Amino acid sequence: MTADNTVRSSACNLCFVNCGITVELGGDDGRQFVKVRGDERHPTSRGYICNKAARIDYYQNHAARLTSPMRRRPDGSYEEVDWETAITEVAQRLAAVKDTHGGERIFYYGGGAQGNHLVGASALGLRGALGVRYMGNAISQEKTGLAWVMSRMIGGMTHPELHGAEVAVIVGKNPFMSNGMDRARPWLKEMRADPSRCLIVIDPRRTETADYADIHLAVTPGRDAWCMAAIVGHIVQQDLIAHEWLAQHAAGLEPVLAYFKTVPVDEYAAFAGLEPALLRRAAERIGAANSVALEEDLGIQMAPHSTLVTYLNHLAVLLTGNYGKPGTQGMITQLAQVISLHQARLDENGVDQLKTLPVTGAPLISGLYPGAMLAEEILNDHPERPRALVIESANPVHSLPGAQSLRDAIRSLEFSLCVDVAMTETARECDYVLPASSTFEKWEATFFPRNFPANIFHLRKPLLSASPNTLTEQEIHARIIEAMGLLEEGELDALSAAAEQGMVAYRDAFFSALGSNPKLGPLLPYVLYRTLGPTLGEGNAATAIVWGLCHVYTMKHAAEAARAGWDGPDAGIELFNALLASETAVEIGESTYEESFTRIPNPENRIQLHLPELLDEATVLEALQPLVETSEDYPFALVAGARRAYTANCAIRDPRWAKGRNVTALTIHPEDGERFNLPEGATVKLETDTGSAVIDLAYDERMHPGTAALPNGQGMRFADETGKVLPTGVYANELTNPQNRDRFAGTPHHKFVPARISLA
Repeated sequence: MTADNTVRSSACNLCFVNCGITVELGGDDGRQFVKVRGDERHPTSRGYICNKAARIDYYQNHAARLTSPMRRRPDGSYEEVDWETAITEVAQRLAAVKDTHGGERIFYYGGGAQGNHLVGASALGLRGALGVRYMGNAISQEKTGLAWVMSRMIGGMTHPELHGAEVAVIVGKNPFMSNGMDRARPWLKEMRADPSRCLIVIDPRRTETADYADIHLAVTPGRDAWCMAAIVGHIVQQDLIAHEWLAQHAAGLEPVLAYFKTVPVDEYAAFAGLEPALLRRAAERIGAANSVALEEDLGIQMAPHSTLVTYLNHLAVLLTGNYGKPGTQGMITQLAQVISLHQARLDENGVDQLKTLPVTGAPLISGLYPGAMLAEEILNDHPERPRALVIESANPVHSLPGAQSLRDAIRSLEFSLCVDVAMTETARECDYVLPASSTFEKWEATFFPRNFPANIFHLRKPLLSASPNTLTEQEIHARIIEAMGLLEEGELDALSAAAEQGMVAYRDAFFSALGSNPKLGPLLPYVLYRTLGPTLGEGNAATAIVWGLCHVYTMKHAAEAARAGWDGPDAGIELFNALLASETAVEIGESTYEESFTRIPNPENRIQLHLPELLDEATVLEALQPLVETSEDYPFALVAGARRAYTANCAIRDPRWAKGRNVTALTIHPEDGERFNLPEGATVKLETDTGSAVIDLAYDERMHPGTAALPNGQGMRFADETGKVLPTGVYANELTNPQNRDRFAGTPHHKFVPARISLA
């Protein structure tokens, strides 16, 4: 808190960058976010925020907040119940599923949105109590292809140093509008002002970011794989690869070179809708640069050939030696990993034998199942199908493809529980809904920070007291676990007594107890919360899990932590105390470029260039046949969920936060409007093979002809303070088909949905 007790520090919860903010509180009840500013003290955002952060009062204060546990009646309506009844019945019904079918038949989805990940850490204890084996979340419909490729090539997640790169490559991302990186707009201005640097943007749309680009490759939608294969082909055929560097640091080079020497670069470029000379210029700029950093995002991670494109992206930068030196990418250390390392099981041919879900065979990458296959896993009579689902801080019915199939799936379960701040589209399908305190009403943090070489962590204090009759997820988890009666009375007394003696005494007792009592390991977050938590000060118990993370981090990454000042036998305690006391983010560790190599878990710490499954997949490009196509019946490629200035996933339900013209409209290129007789401003019918919607139409000359776009995070049911239901745009995932997904990771093709548009 600042000297003015109405101004408090926190972080934005509307994208994964989580810029530091200061919030001025006011209004009649003192709970309104009157003014939001960037926090100059934050080590990475340094006072920068976008227009979204300035309007987070619409997240905190709105008419859709839940204020009581809700139980579904047999007729589908809901009734309020008290907390004691809710906890008792939820615990009983989950325990009944576990006892009858086994904990592995209870699936979990969620564990944190853009600004609240402590729920995910705490949920480890609840999942342990239930015996949950299978988990999914938003990342598992977006980033698992990336996680699979990065884990196998490099062995961990890296941070692209765009701010220091000579050449920056942006693929399927529009940071000017969506942010999604530190200080996006100042960085774009710096790039444009420096003639020695080059920005390459690969995107069908002439995005606002492309306005700053030196080279814009306006690839035909759905054909990114041919574009990237041509770039890699040109790099190989013109011998722009870093031979000496690769000989020292990489393995599997020969089959990669053998294949890409044969790629018809100009033919692929033309098929991708690009001038071959421009594509070759981009490839040569990558090959000649002293440093290249590449950032990819959902524009290709939820598009046809997504995992293959990720592989090709990383081949382009690794073949040219762009890893482990300034301005490229380095392996990060995090207090907790939001995407864990995928443990591959390679056969004699180097092919990963992925673990799978029992019914559909859906791939499990980084321990996550693909959300696009969740409904299919449930809706069958297989004896190993899921029987219950726990959903926290997530809205899969709204965000996953095929909304109706997921509604049907949840309703078919023996039990479903949703924990959230509002009666979301998902909550409306569940048997029980428990109201959580908001992101700004409790201690919170995210595990997103991925800076290099120095990384940070921001443990955020509550700005407000909890809304009446809401609980933190940590308290909800603890009460369910206790209602299940998994521990004997007094079993934790010795740990509680040690905590009263101080953190050193508690640390020794805690690790001793973990070693001697196997029951405690699966319940670890709960144990910390109920034993250490009460000694941390009033309202601070939820931070106990961070105490545990600090100890794990300073032991696992001792050298990195020591460079940031956290060394010695009490390093974990000192780091935790610093996080607890700080008003803003704290540097937790500093890596080196040398460690980016020594931490590669492959033999001889070598980068693995040859991923057999994906190099084989590249051969399908030779047929020049799109994976997903438009047709005479469905002539548009619909982007079902585009980032605009006023989109925030599902975080803000009140549509009045979005300002400007056409904020919820379907957009097309003016040429398509003329071609199909669709005048701007008309009300049109948008149809796919899955559903239809009526929406207003707007022109956007930045669009690639033949494409249409809907903003993400729209179509949620919202009633204002008078009970009037407000228009909120189109619910995009009523129009998407879960069968249209990447064959490796199961990520959906949200960015390419064949569609048609007609006058309504």
